[in-house]
Amino acid sequence: MRNLTYRLIIFLVFFIPFYAVAQTNGIGISLQEALLKAKENNKEIKKSKARIDIAKANYQQSHSLFLLGINLSHTAVRTNDPLASFGFKLKQEVVTTADFNPVLLNDPGSMENFQTQIKVEQPLLNFDGIYERKAAKLGYEAVSLESERTFYYITFEVKKAYKQLQVAQKAVEVFEKAKATADAYLKQSLDFFEEDLIKDADVLAAKVRALEVENQLNQTINQRIGAADYLAFLLGAESTSALIASDIFEVPAFGLKIGDQKNNEDRSDIRAYKKGVSAKEQMLKSAKNKFLPRINAFGAYEWNDKKFLGTKANNYMIGASLSWDLFKGYKNIGKIKKAKAELQLQKLDFDDYLEQNNLKVREAKRSLVLSIQRIETGKLAKDQSEEALRIRSDRFEQGLEKMTDLIQSETLSAVKNLEYLNAIFKYYSAKFYLEFLLEKELE
Repeated sequence: MRNLTYRLIIFLVFFIPFYAVAQTNGIGISLQEALLKAKENNKEIKKSKARIDIAKANYQQSHSLFLLGINLSHTAVRTNDPLASFGFKLKQEVVTTADFNPVLLNDPGSMENFQTQIKVEQPLLNFDGIYERKAAKLGYEAVSLESERTFYYITFEVKKAYKQLQVAQKAVEVFEKAKATADAYLKQSLDFFEEDLIKDADVLAAKVRALEVENQLNQTINQRIGAADYLAFLLGAESTSALIASDIFEVPAFGLKIGDQKNNEDRSDIRAYKKGVSAKEQMLKSAKNKFLPRINAFGAYEWNDKKFLGTKANNYMIGASLSWDLFKGYKNIGKIKKAKAELQLQKLDFDDYLEQNNLKVREAKRSLVLSIQRIETGKLAKDQSEEALRIRSDRFEQGLEKMTDLIQSETLSAVKNLEYLNAIFKYYSAKFYLEFLLEKELE
């Protein structure tokens, strides 16, 4: 009966979990392919391009400061208003002596007029509008630079997600190996138990370890699928097939040239911030120039007739206007004060942004150095734990080690392998983040 129970354990451990261990078929993709797909399909990049189009359209609206405004209209009117009726007759050039009869002047009856008109307006001098146009251009340039920064961020995220997928695939391999080892120990312990070489407790310990590794393997497979899903999300992939990182998983080669960048003011987002400060400066100048006069030219040509779209009579008008807002109830003064405050706030934000960037760069450099140290110590710990496991396994086969000690050594080996993989991932994450902060590849 006891042998039957342990044979059932073997069946449960070896055969039932196979569905979880099997690798899911997926689509292999390299890092370069992933970066290309993200550039083409990532939604954040698409949205940033749409924001550029909006900013460009806002800037194009400022062309009206220099270009003609042309309006074409056709108006149909029917009235018995004495003044309007006589005016329409003048416009239609149909006034006769009889129209000066007081009776007709006071009660002209119904009168129709169809007027076709072309109006032209030409701005000549609008000082405040000139600076508003400059601010709009700077805003467009700032949005373009922010879009460039978005591309760098998505590149960073794709690189990190791809490396995370690679690490997850390696972690699955670690637990597959651990499962094979745990299953072998369980089978070996059952054989030794039948020969009365070990106790029930050793067999139960081997069983617990085999089931524990099985759960860890299933969890790691789930994490690999999650990593693949996140990478697919970044790539804007519509396929539900799991992605597989096809690039070779490389242990980093050290000797990076980090450099001594401080403010890194050539970075796209910092240049965008500078554009924003300049735009606020132009808006302040625009507010100050609202006290200056505006000069505009205008012209109109029209046709008036009793018939629809008729052109029997015509006239024109040309002129120029000068308008000067001498006082608008403190409105213009308030705009100047507001523009000054916004400019000061923008400058303070920019200085704070630069300081935060310097802190992030220094912290990223420290993290990169620390990750290198972790890889070196992690590799040493991994190699030593594997060697210890090999020695204990040989001694166990000779009856010189307990099953619990062997299981403990195998568990430690799996843990150190995972820590080593995690150290490699931390290194690449720190490297990619520093490249994102510097906007350049580290040599």
